[in-house]
Amino acid sequence: MLMNLLEFVVSEYDSLAALVIFLIVVVVTLFKWEYRLPISIIGSSILLMLNLLNYDDLLRYMNFNIVIFLLGMMVIVGYLEENNYFTYLISKIIKYMHGSGYRLFIIMMFLSAFFSALVDQVTAILFLSALSFELSSLYETDPYPLLIAILFSIIVGGTATVIGDPVSLIIAFQGNLTMTDFLHWAAPITLLTLGVLIIYIILIFRRHVRGLTKSMESKDLVSVKSVLMSNQARNVGFSTTILILVLILIMLHGYIASFLNNYLGFSLDSNTTLMLAPLIISGIVLSKDVELGRRIIIHRVDWDTLLFFVFFFIIVGSLDKTGILLVFRDIIIGYSGESIFKMFLLVAFITGLLSIFVANIMTVATLAPVIKLLYLKGLYVFPIWWAMLFSSVYMGISTPIGTTASLVLLGLLDKRRVERIPLHTWMKIGLPIAFISTIFALLILFLWFF
Repeated sequence: MLMNLLEFVVSEYDSLAALVIFLIVVVVTLFKWEYRLPISIIGSSILLMLNLLNYDDLLRYMNFNIVIFLLGMMVIVGYLEENNYFTYLISKIIKYMHGSGYRLFIIMMFLSAFFSALVDQVTAILFLSALSFELSSLYETDPYPLLIAILFSIIVGGTATVIGDPVSLIIAFQGNLTMTDFLHWAAPITLLTLGVLIIYIILIFRRHVRGLTKSMESKDLVSVKSVLMSNQARNVGFSTTILILVLILIMLHGYIASFLNNYLGFSLDSNTTLMLAPLIISGIVLSKDVELGRRIIIHRVDWDTLLFFVFFFIIVGSLDKTGILLVFRDIIIGYSGESIFKMFLLVAFITGLLSIFVANIMTVATLAPVIKLLYLKGLYVFPIWWAMLFSSVYMGISTPIGTTASLVLLGLLDKRRVERIPLHTWMKIGLPIAFISTIFALLILFLWFF
């Protein structure tokens, strides 16, 4: 089957050019993450110059629904951050963590997973890593164990909802999955996996946790709260309202689309309704304080990442335009014999393996259109979407480059001029739990679907 792909690529100039450009972009992004945007722009430009894509193709493959959804969420989360809303929430529960290292780790891990599912993993790691450094400094302990615990919990927690992880978002749009689908099928597995992760982390860092408890005994709760409340929260009521409102709209977007179409004569699909939810709320947020809104747009929106998604989606689109994705589809069918179970295992293996070496968002952005082609061929792919989600995200824990949150954390460590976690240390901790979590999640999916 692989020979069929090679023969097809060699015989078709357009396919060969598209594949070479795609591989160059992936390799440069893998080894030089900071150059991801320039190389994706150059790659897209070359595709246009070679006439492999035209203007209509750009609009078709940009996946603006995903990008606009992310833009809206970044504006909303940026507003909450500008008003110190997340610090306010933490200050309300710090009393439950103080006094026990075990309690602090367990609550912080649950909190990390919750924030990741609630807003997104990038925002969660930006906020909670800063909090981790503050707590570690306050209690005079090594920050790395808590950082790792928080990061892994954020990665796991992001699989619970559509908005928790860019991978979840891509799968939701490509597979036409709703927030209700995620809460029904993904959230229970996420919660169970988080329990496994907490036990694993506590066992790995038990000596550090015991030392943290001793350090806490020398600190009083008032001094800890004063550090957290040094930046006073503002507009708490409005912030709570918009957060709850956008979550309700996202959770009910499928039902809202059906209501608008059936009773008011609209013709909206659920993906459009999902995109509109944060977009409308972000417009309200920006209009509340124009000057603050300008700061949010400039400083809180991650334009590098958004534009990278646009141009990388275009490059993946060239693989579709030149027929390479169809060949991948036929390879999967050939190896699985149209057996859904074999397809389930094959997709899980491929996405999991690639996500160790390549950022999982790139893996899923490339392979999700292939699964969609299987669906368009009439195959039942519902379990395969979940296999792709859990294998790509959980195996991404293995290395520092496997997930978006990991890459963001590396950048934060560089900004703070803090030494990075050595690769062998990361893999020693990450690889076992990555395998355990992935197998655990796939086993539950197997029991549900097969």
